[in-house]
Amino acid sequence: MKKVLIIGAGAIGRGFLAPLLQDLNFQINFLDKDINLVKRLNKRGSYLTAITNNKNYIFKKIILNKAYNLKQKLNFRDYDIVFCCVGPKQCGKVAKRLKNAKTIISCENDFFSVKKIKKISKNNNVFFGIPDVITSSTAPKHLLKADGLTIVSEKGELILEKGRYFISKKIKQVGRKELDQHWRAKLFIHNAPHAILAYLGHIKRYHYIHEAMIDKKIKKIVIGSMKEVTNGVIKAKYVGNKFAKYYMNKEIRRFSNKLLFDPINRVAREPIRKLGKENRIVLALRIAQWNKEQPNNIATGVKAALNFYSKQDVESIYLQRLRKKFDDDEVLEMISGIERTDPLNSFCLEQSLNI
Repeated sequence: MKKVLIIGAGAIGRGFLAPLLQDLNFQINFLDKDINLVKRLNKRGSYLTAITNNKNYIFKKIILNKAYNLKQKLNFRDYDIVFCCVGPKQCGKVAKRLKNAKTIISCENDFFSVKKIKKISKNNNVFFGIPDVITSSTAPKHLLKADGLTIVSEKGELILEKGRYFISKKIKQVGRKELDQHWRAKLFIHNAPHAILAYLGHIKRYHYIHEAMIDKKIKKIVIGSMKEVTNGVIKAKYVGNKFAKYYMNKEIRRFSNKLLFDPINRVAREPIRKLGKENRIVLALRIAQWNKEQPNNIATGVKAALNFYSKQDVESIYLQRLRKKFDDDEVLEMISGIERTDPLNSFCLEQSLNI
């Protein structure tokens, strides 16, 4: 049996990757910073993942070999594949330990994470993975009552960059051109509207993504933002027409899935990163302009993101401190690179959040 080490026992690692890889006869191991979670996983030796198909849940029991915390020493060479899914900001801290890993798959929702991990680890056997899935970091109360470690996930799809490593052909492995198309579709058609939905939902104090999507005013803006960026990526020839429209229609259905229980605070976290000049929302804003239309809905999302605040989110705390010290046009320039003299800056700030 081949061994896999999943770094990050959160939503993607525990909810999506583990069930998928177990079905491919991989032995499941985790590495995570949460010491209490690691203790619970080892004590139990298993947990349930609830996979939703929009109508009901299909439960999978995940058998765990071992969970480690970051302070423990382990030989990364012992694992056939190491999946890294701790978040783009944290992957660098882990990467320095991965010099001897046989194969590293970065599922960090950041294409540049591969280059970062290679540089820090001095290991060139690093490849990009795209988890095309929505996985919650929690589950509804009745499922948690039965198993406190349960996470809700879609079945989803994993798209991997081709490389000199072995994994079942049941997992899609693609060349650079197809990988780019999948990544652009996810970043712009999924990630950007998903974040916009979360920021708008936060304003109206919803707790879960599906609750916000039921709101007619929010839904209109979110679908509008999807159409704006989808038309943009098609016009820019970033994504093929047929694939882009298929992807857009798929996303609308996913965001409305009442069984996912995806917390708004999870999707909205790290607003400064998500408003960065090379990240989802601002890039979507610029790409939408390729279609020569006013991206009002994405611009509304930019303004909504500026208003996000959570006591549990360090970036949002810092963002609100900046807004107290500087005008919003200055703050937007600082964090997103949209200069105050750029008409896009005032265009975003002029949008109404009266939803």
